Amino acid sequence: MQTIDPREDLQATQTSIKKDAEQVKTLEDEKGALDPTDPRVEQISERAVDLTAALQAKAAAEHELSKEIQEAG
Repeated sequence: MQTIDPREDLQATQTSIKKDAEQVKTLEDEKGALDPTDPRVEQISERAVDLTAALQAKAAAEHELSKEIQEAG
């Protein structure tokens, strides 16, 4: 049976957050280069909303993992 290492989980969560944040930046750059009436703006915005929701959940998990690690000493 494999033991769950909260430090590894924290590192994986941090990596995932960075990746999602980079994707949001890329989407926002792409969207900013388009005319606001371009139908792709809505599609890109929807994707950004999805990613930022995922970021919020991951940030909450990261916070909990950090607390767990600190409490374990």
